[in-house]
Amino acid sequence: SASSTAFLRAPRALAQVAPAANTSLHGVSRPFQGGTGVFPRCSCARGSHAGLACTSLALATHACLRSRRLGAGVTARQVPPRSVRCHAAQQPERVPVQAEPAIQPGFLEFPDDNFFFGAATAAYQIEGAATEDGRKPSIWDDFSHTEGWTEGKATGDVACDHYHLFREDVELMAGLGLQAYRFSISWSRLIPDGDGEVNPAAVEYYSNLIDALLAKGITPWITLYHWDMPSALEQKFGGWLGPKEKVVSAFGNYARTCFSLFGARVKHWITLNEPWCSAVLGYLSGEHAPGRDKAPETEPYIAAHHMLVSHAEVVAIYRKEFAAAQRGTVGVTLNADWRQPWNAASDGDREAARQAMDFSLGWFAHPIWFGCYPQCMLDACGDRLPKFTPEEQELLRGSSDFFGLNSYSSNFSRKLCKPLDGKGYWWDIGVEWWHKDPRWEKTDMGWPVVPWGFRELILYIHRTYSPPGGIVITENGCAFESAASVKFDDRPGALQPQPRSAAKHLDAKAAAEVERSMRDIAEDVNRRRFLKAHLSAVHAARVQGADVRGYFAWSLLDNFEWGHGYTKRFGIVHVDYATQRRTVKASGKWFARVIEDRGFEAPLKDEQFAGGTF
Repeated sequence: SASSTAFLRAPRALAQVAPAANTSLHGVSRPFQGGTGVFPRCSCARGSHAGLACTSLALATHACLRSRRLGAGVTARQVPPRSVRCHAAQQPERVPVQAEPAIQPGFLEFPDDNFFFGAATAAYQIEGAATEDGRKPSIWDDFSHTEGWTEGKATGDVACDHYHLFREDVELMAGLGLQAYRFSISWSRLIPDGDGEVNPAAVEYYSNLIDALLAKGITPWITLYHWDMPSALEQKFGGWLGPKEKVVSAFGNYARTCFSLFGARVKHWITLNEPWCSAVLGYLSGEHAPGRDKAPETEPYIAAHHMLVSHAEVVAIYRKEFAAAQRGTVGVTLNADWRQPWNAASDGDREAARQAMDFSLGWFAHPIWFGCYPQCMLDACGDRLPKFTPEEQELLRGSSDFFGLNSYSSNFSRKLCKPLDGKGYWWDIGVEWWHKDPRWEKTDMGWPVVPWGFRELILYIHRTYSPPGGIVITENGCAFESAASVKFDDRPGALQPQPRSAAKHLDAKAAAEVERSMRDIAEDVNRRRFLKAHLSAVHAARVQGADVRGYFAWSLLDNFEWGHGYTKRFGIVHVDYATQRRTVKASGKWFARVIEDRGFEAPLKDEQFAGGTF
């Protein structure tokens, strides 16, 4: 999933400019603090978005900055144009405001009767078997096989070989005590040409996977679209850019097929995973399939619009044709990072944070819950933003039974210090959304770790959209590997997946050496810290009234991390790609204990993350 790009990334021309040190009048550094600032009432045409308090924290945390491996090319794209660079001396001091802690000491409980734990994956990232049993290419097959688009020329051809090893992987899930498993169906495996004939081998595979999960007491959650549009539809009419009627019809027929085949056993459906990533990374920056970047002022908005209408159509199909008999739920998963006002006392910065949220999360959440785009987007984009028909608005409004949330990081937002020079989505946002506390720790992706921002985001969603089926954290996790894991991956061929059937047999000496190495490789202390901190934030949000009903760790397995190939590992289970051996990491064992105990002891101060307050 999507994890690798589920945060808002600055365009190549813009920087993630770090804020100046927050110092007192005496020049003594003090911890960064957010504040209790109230967003102005949203200017959405329906007036549905109530203002809310964004409580930030005032407890200093232990600083333990460590060097991290950063994603290839991350910093190269973060140089701002002169028009948006602000000298530190010109930046206003953030105003500290008293706020309550995110967590209380002691045992943080997640009762079994109203909260579940699971893990998530996606088809192209783990299945492999790309050309087997009738599967045809998706846009990600085409993209990854194009020279220069993925690190190390990586593809999903083999990935984790899950297509052949799913029974073993289900046993792993059962051993971890997972209550739910979120996975996606490969559209081009089930319906190879995107529309038309169904592939019997794919029906058998997914049916067997569902049965294996149910036999272990694991609830399946199925994502219909996790970024893998069939190539046939991309070539036939342009995929998400094609005529609206054609792509909506094709997606509706695909979804209807899934509901018919699997709906008697599957009660939880997700239409789209992170449509923001599909639109912006696929049609603006070109970093993801289908790799388009020539029309940043129009194509992202067109693709997103067609995805939204397709989502509404699928939900209508389920509710009209299947819900009564199958008694399931259907919703959407949106990605977002929290945008905290740079200065909680500044009306301009509070408005900037709201606008940044509307241009990311609100772009999709407003239509789905309110039937319209945020007013700030209508104002900024004008005729470049497609319009919904009255019928589409009616279908969209309330078209998600729950709010699926993927989140990985946070930033500070502030009003522009100088006008932006450019065109397209990034410039349409019209605010500086990319500021960071320089002491925030970062993952191997270069993403800041900000657990209190996760809490604020959950509270924002709860108060703004009030989803009837609550909030489900459909992805949260990190790439955070040990030094031993990095060394393991430096071996020749280590990041070139092979099917289990082709794995070389190791002699006793070599096998013993791998076994010794695995003990160190699996000790992913920082991933355990990350999960603990973010589940603490979920608990804090629930204490404050947020209706959060479940949490899926991203990811069950290390896997194909899109443009990063296999160089970034998000799994709570380590995958040796050369042999397809699975090893549960320390984070996975900790997660299993949390599930068994229905909670955990709150993080100690020295476990918490540096920079800002938790």
